[in-house]
Amino acid sequence: MLGLDQLVGILAGLESPAIRVHPQQCTRLRHRRSRCNLCAATCPTQAITWRAASLEVEPRKCTGCGLCAAVCPTGALEAQNPTNAELVTQVQELAREREWVAFACPRYLEGQGSQGARYLRVNCLGRLDESVLVGAVAVGMGSVWLVDGACRDCTQPQGRAAALLAVQRANALLAAFGRAGAVRMVAELPAELRSAAVAPVGSMSRRELLSRMTHQTARKAAVAVGTLLDGQGSQGEGAAPKKGELPKRLPARRRLLLAALKRLGTPCGTPAETGLWARVVLKDNCNGCAMCAFFCPTSALSKAPAGLSFRLADCTNCRLCEEICHWQALTLQAEAGLGAVLAGTTEALPVSNAMEPGSPSFQERIVRSLLETLEGKRE
Repeated sequence: MLGLDQLVGILAGLESPAIRVHPQQCTRLRHRRSRCNLCAATCPTQAITWRAASLEVEPRKCTGCGLCAAVCPTGALEAQNPTNAELVTQVQELAREREWVAFACPRYLEGQGSQGARYLRVNCLGRLDESVLVGAVAVGMGSVWLVDGACRDCTQPQGRAAALLAVQRANALLAAFGRAGAVRMVAELPAELRSAAVAPVGSMSRRELLSRMTHQTARKAAVAVGTLLDGQGSQGEGAAPKKGELPKRLPARRRLLLAALKRLGTPCGTPAETGLWARVVLKDNCNGCAMCAFFCPTSALSKAPAGLSFRLADCTNCRLCEEICHWQALTLQAEAGLGAVLAGTTEALPVSNAMEPGSPSFQERIVRSLLETLEGKRE
């Protein structure tokens, strides 16, 4: 059985120009009870394999598609070159000239010739998560197209499946702001977008020219006001953990998504369930050991004087807190409302069955929980 240090080193082996690795954010490395397998299940080349407490990584198999980063809830794996924030910045520049953006993969663009300039190239459509798609709308795009004409014959069907889920989540969130259906997957761009060309100035009437100039000036001004990177999307990695604590970090793509949602304004409705957030509910048998807060990778859960505190905006629904509780004293409920997410408020979770921190039973339970994750390190 591999030790903790060995697992960290193995996962770090995935680091490449396409993928940045934050191994200690991985729930499987934070606690041995974690059952997360999203990266391995999604990787189309089996470059990542989890087996019980063992991990196998074959960097040579990695194609840099970015699917593992798109599905990782804690940001242990993050796409690079470009990052999500860099992609949204490219979209924002494009939004100065037009009201739509289309993404396509290299296989599709091979047969497009000069028409390929109409698209933003990504290694795989599945690399586009909801932070990029909602972010594109937030910086001025009226419509976002994912062109999947090459996906149907692709040997990596996981990519289209991941992209479809991201589109569904993005549209669910956008619907709460009155922007339902702004993101679409299509085999080909609509004919009018494939053939659209800017009309020569001399062919316009004076009225048409003035109208066009006014419209473009207004759009450029609106798009140029700030950037998502000025807000939560650019927040740092957070303070270094204190001695004896695990690192806490909100994934960059989640910070970008929160910034995009805030830029869209005040939601006018409640989105369908997306699975991106979950609300923590404590049961009566919770004893206040706070192991859920200790192992939480984002600080959504933290220790409080009267129990625990919970910040919904920082929850990525990784489910680690629920998985590691020895006494099944915690459960997660689906959270579809955006009010608490955008408000960033902290909720108090009082513990009615709390033990005294110095009591033998309390210490025994703390040690038992810690030993589960440290056991591999000693072997």
